[in-house]
Amino acid sequence: MKLINRRLYFDYNATAPLSESVINYLRNGVFVFGNPSSIYTEGREARKLISETFDFLRQLFQIPIEGHEIFFHSGATEAINSLVKGMAMYASSQGQKFHFFYSAVDHSSVVKQALHLPLLGHEAHSISVDSNGEIDLEVIIQKIKQQKGLKLFNFTQVNNETGVVWPLEWAIKVKQATDCFVHVDSVQAPGKIVSWASPSYELDSYTFSAHKFGALKGVGFTILSQNLPWIPMQMGGGQQKGLRAGTENTQGIYSIKLALEELHSTFAPQTIKTQKDALELALEKMLGAEGQITAKKASHRNLNTINITFNHDIKGELLIAALDLAGLAVSSGPACSMGVSVASRVLLEMGLSERMAKNSLRISLGPKITEEDIAQARDIFSVVLPKYLDRA
Repeated sequence: MKLINRRLYFDYNATAPLSESVINYLRNGVFVFGNPSSIYTEGREARKLISETFDFLRQLFQIPIEGHEIFFHSGATEAINSLVKGMAMYASSQGQKFHFFYSAVDHSSVVKQALHLPLLGHEAHSISVDSNGEIDLEVIIQKIKQQKGLKLFNFTQVNNETGVVWPLEWAIKVKQATDCFVHVDSVQAPGKIVSWASPSYELDSYTFSAHKFGALKGVGFTILSQNLPWIPMQMGGGQQKGLRAGTENTQGIYSIKLALEELHSTFAPQTIKTQKDALELALEKMLGAEGQITAKKASHRNLNTINITFNHDIKGELLIAALDLAGLAVSSGPACSMGVSVASRVLLEMGLSERMAKNSLRISLGPKITEEDIAQARDIFSVVLPKYLDRA
């Protein structure tokens, strides 16, 4: 298929295009540069933007004024490392054992905590999932109850590869049954589930990455209960009440406010779901017996994600390259390095074969996608996909 001028971007789970409000702010070029910790005019101007963002987040997420804090950071990878290791350090300071519970399909920044915690004298416990990417709450509850000491359960609200959603009610049930602390990875929630701005404050913390919803890269925020026992990892000048020291990224933080304001005001969940369902149905017809939609039978799925696995070796990285040449950007669940396909850890944990886990395709839609885009994507798939299925 010949190259086209109008490219389609269908990889919103990897990163979202900048929102129009952020683009306009950058285009205007009126950037505050003062250190927000300084008391002179330039510093106060920077502090004002951070304070506006802070107040906006409290209102949007209905964060209780008492008992909860917000701190900004470089994104979820830093936040998860900081919270987990910070709780481990707190446990050590109290002569306690720290136990970290996580799902085998969590983000790699979560799963890899299992490499460091034993070095600090603590333990990490992996929890398996079924073929639909779902967890058994009773198994988790019993596993947590077996351990003594300080305990944290990481709960991934939306899986980035499959779009499987775990309702917050599941995490609340675990917390109520075990009295462990719960951190919610909400990175993939904004704009991708209906209730993305309605966290439950029975749980202890929520983490977000700005680039997933149209703000700048390298910034994020965590909503945190003051009851969470941890020692902040970023020590220094005492910024952000000591929760994360270091001069704040004023422009990045303000972009969070701009992007979430726009997302909240334009969010049309039924439109996104209708688009996804239409494309998914068309893809299923093209695939026939050669592939399937991953976790289609999961009890809860998000609005925007389609993950396809193939029954034969189709060399997924070549298919992605062919779609790219045709003007459509999608991704593979696993990473590709130097042209070598790597099996998706998430799909392997769901029981798929290594061959299928190497040959997956992830399509993730966003608010800027139109019906015309869906039609064009369907046309591209109808030309490119059969050629790869024929080779299988």
